[in-house]
Amino acid sequence: MKLIARLATILSFFVMFQYANAASNNILIDQIGNSSTINLTQTGQGNSIGDPTNHAIINGNSNAITIDQIGNNNTAAYSVDGDNNTLSHSFTGNYNDLSLLCVTCSAITMTDTVYGTGNIINRTFDTTASTSTINITSDNNSVTINNDTTAISGAQSSVDISGGNGNTVLLRQTGAAGTNGHDATLTIVGATNDVTIDQGGGIDSNVHATITGSGNTMHINSNY
Repeated sequence: MKLIARLATILSFFVMFQYANAASNNILIDQIGNSSTINLTQTGQGNSIGDPTNHAIINGNSNAITIDQIGNNNTAAYSVDGDNNTLSHSFTGNYNDLSLLCVTCSAITMTDTVYGTGNIINRTFDTTASTSTINITSDNNSVTINNDTTAISGAQSSVDISGGNGNTVLLRQTGAAGTNGHDATLTIVGATNDVTIDQGGGIDSNVHATITGSGNTMHINSNY
């Protein structure tokens, strides 16, 4: 009987340990170097990659980073410093939060894919060239892109939202222009969306917006 009770206690502890590990994983990345390939997958609830005070760091050139977070209430916060980096991030779940900061970088390509509800994506760039793509298939998500580039034809953004309503998008691109400068493409299929697009001066600014639905509020100020 004592042996059975002891085994039951050990098994109970093991199950709780496994559940705790499956429920929450915290990862800090400090990547320094060139031409690296990183593939990272988190599955569960409340996982995090970096945090608002200690960002995951990608420091170097020509790195390829792929991050998949599967579950609810996950967060990712990372900073990029370098040239010709490619980042791909996907959320499959609800109420996840992504924050990306790119201050001293150039020729960066970023793609975010979201399947879920109530997710938040924030991007801030101060770079010579960037390509930003966000694809959302869900409801009530929030997207914010701030892109300040110093190079002509350096800021290109595309946001595609389908299959839901109540989405909020804020896109701002400032900096150099003159010959094929800023470019933004926004496609929304749904209703009750709130869209704001501000692009910088310097003559060149192209905005392509397609919205299908009702109750949308849209503000576009291309050359200001």
